[in-house]
Amino acid sequence: MKVFWWALASIVLLNFGCAPKADNTIHIYPEQSISHNFIGNGVQWSAYPHADTEMAEWGKLMTDEKWEMNYKRLDYMQPKLFRVLDQANWRYLVDFDKEGNPILDFNTSEIKAVEKILDYAQKNSITVMIGEWGTPFKMHDTDKGHSDKFSGAKDPKWINAIASYLDYLINTKGYSCIKYYNFVNEPNGDWASTKGDFNEWRDGVKLLVKTLRDKGLDKKISIAGPDAVTRYDNPRSTYPGLGWVEESAKQIDSIIGIYEIHDYTDHELVKSGGFREFHQKAADIAVEMNKQIIFGELGMTRNGQRNQDRVKADPFASEDSQMEVYDHSYGIYMADAIIQSMNAGFSGAAAWALDDAMHTLGDLGNKNELKRWGMWNSLGKEICNDPNDEKIRPWFFPWSLMCRYYPVGSTIVKTDSTGVEGLRLTAAVFNDGVTVAVVNNSNVPNTISLAVPTEKNMQKFIYEEGKSLVDAEGFPVPISTNMKPEEIIELNVPANAFVLLTTLKY
Repeated sequence: MKVFWWALASIVLLNFGCAPKADNTIHIYPEQSISHNFIGNGVQWSAYPHADTEMAEWGKLMTDEKWEMNYKRLDYMQPKLFRVLDQANWRYLVDFDKEGNPILDFNTSEIKAVEKILDYAQKNSITVMIGEWGTPFKMHDTDKGHSDKFSGAKDPKWINAIASYLDYLINTKGYSCIKYYNFVNEPNGDWASTKGDFNEWRDGVKLLVKTLRDKGLDKKISIAGPDAVTRYDNPRSTYPGLGWVEESAKQIDSIIGIYEIHDYTDHELVKSGGFREFHQKAADIAVEMNKQIIFGELGMTRNGQRNQDRVKADPFASEDSQMEVYDHSYGIYMADAIIQSMNAGFSGAAAWALDDAMHTLGDLGNKNELKRWGMWNSLGKEICNDPNDEKIRPWFFPWSLMCRYYPVGSTIVKTDSTGVEGLRLTAAVFNDGVTVAVVNNSNVPNTISLAVPTEKNMQKFIYEEGKSLVDAEGFPVPISTNMKPEEIIELNVPANAFVLLTTLKY
C-alpha cells in the first residue's frame, strides 16, 4: 500500500546523542497552510546614487563589470523581491520652471542606471516594490535651496511627478515587474520627511491613488504601506509603530495593495522567539483585511559599544553600519528572523541591504561614511583600497538559500513547535516539492529525527562557522545532492547553525 507523502510528515526532536522517542514527534501539516501564494524573499537594491553616472559624486565607478558581478551573484540567490528605493531629485526631477512647477526628464543617465535593476527584475520575474525616500528637498539634498518648492507629502506637484514617472516605467518601458509603490520611507519616523504625521502620509497616499487611477495605472500598481518601523514609537506621532498598521487598515485599507513594514530587530527578541510573537499582530491585521504582508526592510539592530568600536576601527564605515555582517552570527540571526516571519504569515521579506556601495550616511556621498549593511561592497577596491571587501560575506549563505528554495507561489505550512530554546523550523510545499529550513540559534547542538514529507531525494545545505561549504565564487554548495528520505532519519543540527533540506534541484 502506497503511503501519501504528507502522512510521513513528522519530525522527532532529541537531546543530542539520544535515541528517537515517539512521544517527541513534531508534525508538519501540509494540509494546514499559514500563507498561500508566497511572494518570496529578496533584498533592498537601489541604484548607486554616488557612483552610477559620470555626473555622480564619485564618477561612474559602477562599470559594466561591477554590474555583472552583482548579476552573477543574484543569479545564484534567485531573489523573488526587490525593494528599489530612490529619490525624484536624483533621477528625473531636473529643475523647476518660472512658476515653480517641476521639470521632469525620463531620459537621464540616472534613469538608465535604475533601469539596470529593473531590466534584471523583468528578465527574472522578480516582484519590485519601488518608492522614494520622501518629499524632494525635504528629504535629501536639503541644502539645494528648493525646500519651498513642495509643501509636503500631499503636494499635488510631487504626486503628479511620481505618477508621471510610474507611467513612464510601467506603460512606456513595459516594466510589469513593478507591482507596488511605497510612499515615503518609514513615515512614522522623526527622521522622515513626514516627521511621523500619519494624516499627512495618509492624505498623500489618497491623492497618489486617485492620480494613478486617472492615468489608468491602478490595475498595474498598488500601494505598499504603511512602511512603518513597527517597533519604533515616535513621540511626535499620533500612533505608535504598530498603530500605523492598525490605522492604515481602519482608514485606507481599500487603497492598500499590500501591507508592508520594517524592523531592525533586537538580537534577544529573535533568539527568544519573541520576534514572531510581536509581528504576528501585524500579520493578523493583514489577514483580517484579506491582504498579504511583507517586510520591506529587515535587519538586526547595531549591537551597542562593540559595534561602534568596530565602526571606529574602520576608516570607511559610518555610524550607521552593522559590522556584524562580516560575522557568521549575522547569518544565524537573519535566518532565524525570516523563519519566524514566515511562520507568522509574512509573504516575504527584503533584507537591508545588498551592497555597501549603495548608500552613505545621509546619502551625502562621503567616501569615509559608507553604510555597511551589505552582503558585499562592489566598490571595495575603488573606495576602500581593499579588493577583499568585494567578496561575499557569510550571511549571503543562509539568506540566498531562503530566497532560492522558497519559490513564488509556495504554501508555507504549519508545523509543531520544537519545544527547544533557539531551535526553529519553517516548511513549504511547492507543486510536488518540499523545502524545510532549520535554525539552531543556541550554543547547544541537537539531533532531530526527520521523517521527510516526500518520496523524492533531497539536497542538504549546512551553514556552520568555519565549515560552510562554498564554491570558488562563494556560493553555497550542498553537502549532499541526492539524499534519500530515510537517510535523514537522524539529522545533526550543530550549535549556531542553519540547515536547509529541499527536493528542489536547481
